[in-house]
Amino acid sequence: MTAVLLDEAGLVRWGRSLGEVAAREAVFVALSGPLGAGKTRLTQAACAGAGVSEAVTSPTYTLVHWYTGDRGPVAHADLYRIRDASELPGLGWEELEARPGAVFVEWAERAGDELPPDRWEIRFEFAGGGALRRVRACVRGCAPPIPDPAVYSAAPEAPSC
Repeated sequence: MTAVLLDEAGLVRWGRSLGEVAAREAVFVALSGPLGAGKTRLTQAACAGAGVSEAVTSPTYTLVHWYTGDRGPVAHADLYRIRDASELPGLGWEELEARPGAVFVEWAERAGDELPPDRWEIRFEFAGGGALRRVRACVRGCAPPIPDPAVYSAAPEAPSC
């Protein structure tokens, strides 16, 4: 697992890089962390990297938004309003997993064992008095490598597992 500190500008630059790769490789991206930590901001930047030209907003109330980017389709889901994985079928979870394209899921931990085995996991924490985000990223299963966030880091940390 890679752990780095990112400021807002670094988070956006890394997000664009993530979006390019995720759209090209149809990666499922599981995002977790507290409210306001950067999950939606990263997804907005990733959508820009995937070539989405429309405004990307949080799907907290609609639960899933679909976008068309120059590099392929992108889904953005927000599981904040669900209690647990038993509510996923009502969201069209199967379509998220089966439809081609990148998928970014906020509050992914609420999906539990329903997360696909091949995915990127990105965890956010507040750091630096709130001006920075500690971001931990790892690959699960056979997902492609994640673009290195350290390239965009305000202050790299030692890797941890």
